Amino acid sequence: MNHINIIIDDLQAEQTALDELLRTRSDDQWNQPTPADGWTSRHQIAHLAFFDATAEMSLTDPDAFAEHRQRAERGPGAYRTESLKPLLELTPNQLLERWRDAHRSLQQALRAANPDARHPWYGPSMSLASMATARLMETWAHGQDIADTFEMDRPATARLTHIARIACLAFPYSFTNNALPVPTTGVQANLILPSGNTWAFGEDNLPDSVTGPIDDFCLVLTRRRHVADTALEVTGPIAAKWMTIGQAFAGPPGAGRAPGQFTRRPLAVHRAGRK
Repeated sequence: MNHINIIIDDLQAEQTALDELLRTRSDDQWNQPTPADGWTSRHQIAHLAFFDATAEMSLTDPDAFAEHRQRAERGPGAYRTESLKPLLELTPNQLLERWRDAHRSLQQALRAANPDARHPWYGPSMSLASMATARLMETWAHGQDIADTFEMDRPATARLTHIARIACLAFPYSFTNNALPVPTTGVQANLILPSGNTWAFGEDNLPDSVTGPIDDFCLVLTRRRHVADTALEVTGPIAAKWMTIGQAFAGPPGAGRAPGQFTRRPLAVHRAGRK
């Protein structure tokens, strides 16, 4: 199986996992506030449904997508509000079906697209692998907000290696996005997989490093946890700054989560929960 098909399969698995989390929820639960300020689970799924649909549009009708991009460039805030409004008017069951239709169409488009071409997006164009990985990251991150709302501890999976990789590749962006100079040396990541094996990124013997569970690393770099609430071991000033400002996705830097907002689990407990 080639690399892109692996990513698409993992995207589908992540979408299925989120669907299972949602399908038995009551309307009241859908309307509970999530840790994302001002957003309920309905906002989270409306967001995924809309951008899964526009990702599919980028692959199948780039001219139509170009119109969306122009609208977004003219007024990003208004574009987001207008895009979500009709989806938020749906009932939770209708919204869930709309998201299912959107991500199934996206999966088909990803499998049919030219793997060697670049495809338009709201920022720079993206390779097919990057687009599929970005949708996986979005699904997992917004799914985390929903899981946190319902106080559910999701098991880590090997799918997180895709998210960890784009988070590491976004290291320079995390600094430029905060109007800071990019460090001349990087950070080595040594992350523990659910299997107990280690996934590594970066040069060996760097003075700055991040070590610990891969899900904690992904939670920090998708801005779903403050590093103080994780079992990550952070060494060096560059790594410490990255864990404070880093983000794996494009867009203006946000506040993220506050320290102490979630209970910190020691590494030993974290590992025990992954067996």
